[in-house]
Amino acid sequence: MAAAAGVVLLVAGCAGDAGDGGVTVKAATVAKEVDRAATAAGFTKDSSIDLVGPEVKECKVDWVADDPGKSVDPKNSFADTIAGLVKAGWTEGKSDRKGDVDVRIVTKGDWEVRGAADLGKGIKAVVFAGTNASSECAPLLIAELGKGRKH
Repeated sequence: MAAAAGVVLLVAGCAGDAGDGGVTVKAATVAKEVDRAATAAGFTKDSSIDLVGPEVKECKVDWVADDPGKSVDPKNSFADTIAGLVKAGWTEGKSDRKGDVDVRIVTKGDWEVRGAADLGKGIKAVVFAGTNASSECAPLLIAELGKGRKH
């Protein structure tokens, strides 16, 4: 669990301007699309981890895999989750790999979802963290960061 929280710290935060021509996407839709793509790829959600505070529930979405090492092939499942989001209309953006951590970004409307997988021996964590960079959400997310929330 600590590794998952660490990855959320790595990937969460304010998103940049996704700018998809005014597409409005609700947090509930983002959560459903991430859940659908991740579960179709073989992951199950760890429902015991909820890192989104009530004041930003319409601006932030987190999805943490429960024991991602159980997946038949966790590396492929991570890639398949990103592919599932692209199939659902998300645009694949930057990707980066530092050591054993693979980070991929997809965007839709004002939303940016960062997927991160600790791909080291034993697959420690797979997390998807989404933020909405709209003019309504950006100040709320910045205020949350200013409070020093531990997520």
